Amino acid sequence: MISYFIVSIVVISSVNSIPAIVIDPNSYLKSDLVLHDFRQQFHRTYPYRCLLRTESKYFALNPSCQLITRTSLKQFCSLNSTLVFELNFSHNTTIYELNIQSNQTNCAKTRLCQFEKSPYRIKLKENEIYKNFLHLKTAPSCHSSNYLLSSTNSKKNFEYFSLNSSTGHLSLLNPLDYEATTTWKLVIQAYDAHHIPFYTYVIIDVDDTNDCPPLLSWNFPLQIIQVINDTDPFHIEISVHESKVDQHDVIIANLIASDLDSPPKFDLEINSSEKLPFTIAGPYGDSTYVLLTSEKLDREYRNNYLINLIVSDSGKPMLTSYYSLQVHILDTNDNSPQFEKEIYYVDIQENNFINTTLIQIFANDSDSDENGRITYEI
Repeated sequence: MISYFIVSIVVISSVNSIPAIVIDPNSYLKSDLVLHDFRQQFHRTYPYRCLLRTESKYFALNPSCQLITRTSLKQFCSLNSTLVFELNFSHNTTIYELNIQSNQTNCAKTRLCQFEKSPYRIKLKENEIYKNFLHLKTAPSCHSSNYLLSSTNSKKNFEYFSLNSSTGHLSLLNPLDYEATTTWKLVIQAYDAHHIPFYTYVIIDVDDTNDCPPLLSWNFPLQIIQVINDTDPFHIEISVHESKVDQHDVIIANLIASDLDSPPKFDLEINSSEKLPFTIAGPYGDSTYVLLTSEKLDREYRNNYLINLIVSDSGKPMLTSYYSLQVHILDTNDNSPQFEKEIYYVDIQENNFINTTLIQIFANDSDSDENGRITYEI
């Protein structure tokens, strides 16, 4: 079969007319081949700019003002495309209309090769390896034995997937991770008997498994809480003055639960064999909790608490994380010194020497350090 492309160029506004050109499509079996060089139409020493006003799947203009192919022209049985080309000089603009068509006569006998599906869509579980998980097939009329991952795929796609070039079986090289990538898109390429490429897509949805334990992030009200050590988020140490927690429902911390798995639903509770003066309120929304005092905290009664927290997710299997919060209660000067007795009685004998000790009295202050230091005066 002998077929030709006839390219006729109609000048809408130009300085020179361009004669029609005839192209043999068998000479254009790939992309980036030059059909016509428009620089023949003007003096190249002048500054110029070329622009293809019409988007085309088959043709493009390169920076050198040449009309080139985007793909093989042989694969198109019938083609009729009109392009608008603009040539700009500093003080002049010329516009050309290009009509490009094919005159093949036996189109009914020519069928383009294609895959059975476009796109393919499949779901794979994370953390597993799959061999030959998908068989890519072409239409029955196609005779293709050369499948490959297109070079347009990302480098990461080649690290995780392999394609048998003879059978079209797609395999997984490394386990997928839902937390890293939820959806993959592969570009698959094959060649027909005439070495003409055709394409399809494979979309892979990663099925999440509950493989990530829930986590807590802490947020302390700084006007109340002093953070002593938070380098380890699972074991945090704080302090608070007793005057700041002299009532119930004082906020100690805001806690936000998170999980890379889905769906995000959590349970947070205090794990202690003793009754502690703290409670957890929430959740607010899906994942925000508040750690509160449930009664007044008094350093003179107890000066530190260890709060163990357990956060669990709702996945299967259920996963759990453990946290601890050490709370130190700092002293406030809220106690007056107390004498051992309300009234002391002493007998004084006559004729005692000066500076003779008559009686020793003692007072106690429950506060600590400087707050508990006592000075005696008469």
